[in-house]
Amino acid sequence: MKALNMLLFMALVTALVVQQGDAGWFRIRIRWWTVATVVAKCYFAGCFSQQQLGELCGGVEKAMIKREEWQATEPRQIQRVNGMANNIILWHTGPDTCKVMGLSGYNCQRCIQDAACMTEHLAAFQAGDLDDGKDDIRYNFLIGQDGVIYEGRGWGVVGQHTNGQNFMSVGIGMIGDFTKSEPSQASQNALKSLITCGQAGEALTQSADFTTGPEMTGKAFFEMIKRCNGLCTDQKTSPGKISN
Repeated sequence: MKALNMLLFMALVTALVVQQGDAGWFRIRIRWWTVATVVAKCYFAGCFSQQQLGELCGGVEKAMIKREEWQATEPRQIQRVNGMANNIILWHTGPDTCKVMGLSGYNCQRCIQDAACMTEHLAAFQAGDLDDGKDDIRYNFLIGQDGVIYEGRGWGVVGQHTNGQNFMSVGIGMIGDFTKSEPSQASQNALKSLITCGQAGEALTQSADFTTGPEMTGKAFFEMIKRCNGLCTDQKTSPGKISN
């Protein structure tokens, strides 16, 4: 905390402007916007200790099902992102979600809202991608309708989700078909938390926007993103703006 307090003090000092009045006296004016900007950049760009960063991302880590937990097959190869990703490619798993898992109707809808069921079936997503010639499951992360986050390729790894846009991006798959209905509030909040954690951990830039379209997220989800200019979360701000 001493280092953080010192940084904030330096930000305040650099934001002071000394002005000379007509009578020869000096006036100090504070550029509060500069202070706020510096503090915000500090907050998201790694000025916190590992302990503080852990507290910020603790909820995400607790909600995340790791690769080993869903018994992922080892990838054929791994290609690393060079620096921070600057784009969020958003998809839904779409109309074939139930087919991929070998489920139908009520059983499918129940499964995508239950972490225990999804853990059993997530390997089916990876198997389908491997059969299509991909090196691993295509997404960096997937999110269930109960708000549980599943680790795909993870941060810092190039995915195979969007032709021509895999490098310097993070691919996130929302589990379900959102052609006619929007994703749950729990899944949207989980998505925002995941993005915020990635930005705080310097895996994702602060300026990253969503790149998506109705054929990628489903029409209902896409219209929701346009309406909210991001995510319709119950928090005051939403990460990313739509870019298609």
